[in-house]
Amino acid sequence: MSKRRKYQPVESSFEQIDSDSDDSIIVSKSPSQSPPRPPPSSVQWIDKYAPISTSDICINPTKLTQVRNALTSMINHTSTSRVLVLSGPSGCSKSTTAKLLAKELIDSSDCLVEYNETFDIEDFLSNCRYRIGPNLAVVLIEELPNVFHAPTLEKFRNSLQQWISYDGELPPLVICLTEIEYGEGESWYNIENTLTVDTVFGRSLASQMNIIKFNPLAVRFLNKTISNIVKNEPVFNKINKVKLKSVLDQMYKVGDIRSIISNLQLWTILNSDTVCLRENQINLFHAIGKILYSSSEFTHMNKEDVDHHSIDQVLSQFQDNLPLVNLGLLENYHILNTSQFPVQLAADITNDLSISDIGVTDIGIRSARVNLRKLTSTKRQDQIRFPKQFKMARLARITAGQVRDYQRYITPRSSFNDLNMIDGYFLPMIYNRRYKQRYSYNRLGGKFKKIYDDEVEDERVDYDQFQDEIKRKKLEDVELDSEGELSDPISESDMETDADSEDGFSSDPELDLLISQGRI
Repeated sequence: MSKRRKYQPVESSFEQIDSDSDDSIIVSKSPSQSPPRPPPSSVQWIDKYAPISTSDICINPTKLTQVRNALTSMINHTSTSRVLVLSGPSGCSKSTTAKLLAKELIDSSDCLVEYNETFDIEDFLSNCRYRIGPNLAVVLIEELPNVFHAPTLEKFRNSLQQWISYDGELPPLVICLTEIEYGEGESWYNIENTLTVDTVFGRSLASQMNIIKFNPLAVRFLNKTISNIVKNEPVFNKINKVKLKSVLDQMYKVGDIRSIISNLQLWTILNSDTVCLRENQINLFHAIGKILYSSSEFTHMNKEDVDHHSIDQVLSQFQDNLPLVNLGLLENYHILNTSQFPVQLAADITNDLSISDIGVTDIGIRSARVNLRKLTSTKRQDQIRFPKQFKMARLARITAGQVRDYQRYITPRSSFNDLNMIDGYFLPMIYNRRYKQRYSYNRLGGKFKKIYDDEVEDERVDYDQFQDEIKRKKLEDVELDSEGELSDPISESDMETDADSEDGFSSDPELDLLISQGRI
């Protein structure tokens, strides 16, 4: 029997820091020998200025209070949620906030248990259930399992659902999720191209969690942290203040504290006029938001220039996928002004979005921004939603996958189109009439479904008799591959005539299966 891996609590180390403060330099020492002390320039500023208390974190105080209240209520068991998710872009102080709040709220040196991606998530959470009472600790998941592997993702979700449904006292579980958009020009929305709360957890599971959204760090909070570094590093005494301000203005656009501190240190070492910035892409949500509200980045300009630059930002990053942005605008423009729209204004927006579909790709975006500027109020009635095209594309992929499985395992000589257009429609009618209540066949590839904008997507897949037959055939193929022959071959048996059978065939279920598959 293999030994069960023990999970030792890990103290917050802040090697990967989301913020900074004016702490003393931390230098690791080897127990066997002490290497020469490195020159000051080789010390990483993100380590040197790591925060040691929540007051040092580069974060909006309101957001810090929100997280503190949520975590306190979980510790005191007054919260209805057992999982706290901190989501947002990289470097916005999510994990730093969680780690320092754990130290602040739990008076213990053993107040934090961190998940490592090498751990089995199910075993890890099972062991962490006992970190309660005198042994209380905050359970932190900052490194996710391999969520791009479907079985691992399913196991991760199931483990979290078991945690939420556990009948007993639990320690607070905090998940820090860095949201990322990978794909460019993709026509669907899933975990393969977008890492968000919805794609990682699914809407059903996410609805049972307390989710706090972090935004890129604002300049006023970055200034406080960076000013402390500039004040304490002698290298800045030799740098022109105007030039430094120009460089910092460029770096602040990223909103990532780690990236800013690292780039600032690199810039002082290289003494170069070039600033290396992480590409600051906007996702589809932000693109739609910039058209609905315009960008707050250009508020110092007049209205026409603000609109012009806001549109250019979207066009520069979504030039190859403007139809998707148009769909997003078509389904979201109505949320402004509490849906009180003049008919003519709505008609102008929808007409120009339609014109975009026949060649003039950017006219819909420009028209939407210009017309929305005419509204007296930008108060929104609802949250921005992704276009229904995502749901439609997802269901289409599921249907295509089921039809291809049936073609591969059951009727390889039939074409995909025939199975989808002909067999998929008529076979269920024939089989359901022949076998009446003994089997239930849905349409091959799944039932037709209506897609609604306000519908919470049902992630369950309809499995019917077709799917059971495909599963059984897969198992037969596995047995043949592993043993060279069927492990449980069908043996001849005395079959009694089923007087109630409409076609006079035997009631033997194995024979019925072969008939249903067209193999007899």
